[in-house]
Amino acid sequence: MAQGELPEIFGSSWSPKAKLQFTQPLLADAAKREVLLFVAQQHDARIGIVSDVWDHVMDSANKQFEGPSGAQNFCTHFITALSNALTAQVESKMVNEKDAEVIPRRNLDTFIERRNLHFLIDMKLMLRRLAHYMSVTVEHRLEWQRNMTRTRMMDEALKEIFTDGIETPDGSKFGGKGFRSTWQEAVVAVATALDTDRDADASAKPGSGYGGDLVAPMIRDVGLSLAMGDTPLGVMAGKSR
Repeated sequence: MAQGELPEIFGSSWSPKAKLQFTQPLLADAAKREVLLFVAQQHDARIGIVSDVWDHVMDSANKQFEGPSGAQNFCTHFITALSNALTAQVESKMVNEKDAEVIPRRNLDTFIERRNLHFLIDMKLMLRRLAHYMSVTVEHRLEWQRNMTRTRMMDEALKEIFTDGIETPDGSKFGGKGFRSTWQEAVVAVATALDTDRDADASAKPGSGYGGDLVAPMIRDVGLSLAMGDTPLGVMAGKSR
């Protein structure tokens, strides 16, 4: 980025490519409620326009989203309509001020456009999170529970070692500086959306026997290591970081 240029807003043109299969129909009123609650938390000044655009796009005959196609088509139309409404808002109220400098080296038109892009990205991600929530199966929840239970059991065992110490072969005691648990259990759900390639050999590497997704190292990432089907050594290495 050259001096004086505005930073790129990553994700501004993003839209989901894959359709998610809902495990049950999503009621339109319930979806609107979740959307407005999110807007109230993050962008409270936009509640009115979001509600109006939702009602405008939503067909009065549609009381629920039956499947992924209907939901994704609605979300696409909703985001497009919301973007148009945000633009029209400025055009109707401050069209003569579009070139006015609101902050140094930034006119009103550019300033509002970038603010709207950030807002629309938030709305796209919120709708996608809602779709992911509706696509969660009972099997997913059971898998999360299993991995969360394993993580908690390992936490308790290591906490005992760090607190009470463990005897070493030379007769001394090994302990630790302390122990911190940062709700790693919640991380196990991340792997649900990933291809873990559980059939790959333990010695396989990306491009050489392993065709699944990769995850970057995180601090104390034992939950993700468990969910990705890592080896015991890899899981313990995740715990020690």
